[in-house]
Amino acid sequence: MHRTEEAKIVFLKMSEHDSGSYNLMIKLYGIEGRLDDCQRMFEKMPRRNIVTLNSMMSVLLQNGKLEDGLKLFEQIKDEGNTITWNSMISGYVQNDHPSGALKLFVVMCRLPIVCSPSTFPALLHACAAVGTIEQGKMVHAHLCKTPFESNSYVGTALVDMYLKCGCVGDARSAFCCIASPNVASWTSLINGLAQNGQWLEAVVEFGRMLKHHINPNEITFLGLLMASARAGLVNKGMRFFHSMESYGLVPTVEHYTCAVDLLGRTGRIREAEKFISEMPVPADKVVWGALLTACWYSMDLEMGEKVAEKLLCMGTEHISAYVAMSNIYAKLGKWEDVVKVRTRLRSLDVKKEPGCSWIELKDIVHVFLVEDRNHPERDELYVMLENLVYNISLHSEPDEDLYWLSGA
Repeated sequence: MHRTEEAKIVFLKMSEHDSGSYNLMIKLYGIEGRLDDCQRMFEKMPRRNIVTLNSMMSVLLQNGKLEDGLKLFEQIKDEGNTITWNSMISGYVQNDHPSGALKLFVVMCRLPIVCSPSTFPALLHACAAVGTIEQGKMVHAHLCKTPFESNSYVGTALVDMYLKCGCVGDARSAFCCIASPNVASWTSLINGLAQNGQWLEAVVEFGRMLKHHINPNEITFLGLLMASARAGLVNKGMRFFHSMESYGLVPTVEHYTCAVDLLGRTGRIREAEKFISEMPVPADKVVWGALLTACWYSMDLEMGEKVAEKLLCMGTEHISAYVAMSNIYAKLGKWEDVVKVRTRLRSLDVKKEPGCSWIELKDIVHVFLVEDRNHPERDELYVMLENLVYNISLHSEPDEDLYWLSGA
């Protein structure tokens, strides 16, 4: 705010204003979300060039005004340049409309618009967001026709896309194509491997990263702690945690939460509690929630009750914490407390995100929610499911239980 006001004073004192000075003020106002000031500055301009129009469109998109940004894009796209199209593609992704970005890229490919390194990361993020690997490979195919595949920024986005779509082999191949992998590239690979269940491989890649003299960042350690927790490598995980300071990094609450999860998953509940008590920053609801979940998994009901009471006093709004609390009180036979927890949950109007699954078929991603009856082909789908369940029952042993949800 300070610098923007100083810039405004200088701007007002200028005897003449060119497009560059107007563009700069629009960008500064945009960074602070001052859309009205952006609009006033934009309207004052005697002459607007494509740079100005691109700047105004980017400001709108970055501040959540997708419809306004799209309206401006439609007005200028014929005279627009690569930046115009890149900005609109990024705007779709920033505003949680990844399918719009992919559709726009298809249109862009039919025009004499030259792609730049900035074109591809947003597209790859869009593919990762919708989990559509076929479209991701299509974008990759276009990328291969450019000299940008070895670019660390572009290559990292490609690695991230493949890992989020579960294609570990393709991600490794993409990583090998990066000319000079940076900390973001290595971190994307390490965290992606951890998220795909390849925990030991994630730890191995960290060793390779250090051999290439690349220092980790805070996000790298989140992936390492998660990998260690899932692989049961408690001692190694805690060594990772304590080594952060040697790289000049200060653990955040997220790192402490991961460390509590790491200890809790292996039943070291008392050690996790001691760890929380020695934290240099106050433990928040998420940290205590991680310990509560660990208490439930370890059936440490005494500690679980203690943590549950603390969370109730803190007024957590995480539904998983309430579920764990309710389960622990039920296991202890404290039904009044179960009712209290559930009443508190209802009063907060905490809603659980519906579970969903999706499948890609012929370049179309079909998403299914729990108890979803809105799919256009729902009748055919339910007939197919009923036939499938019937056939499974025919091939099941008499003493086997067959569970299925008729409302799923």
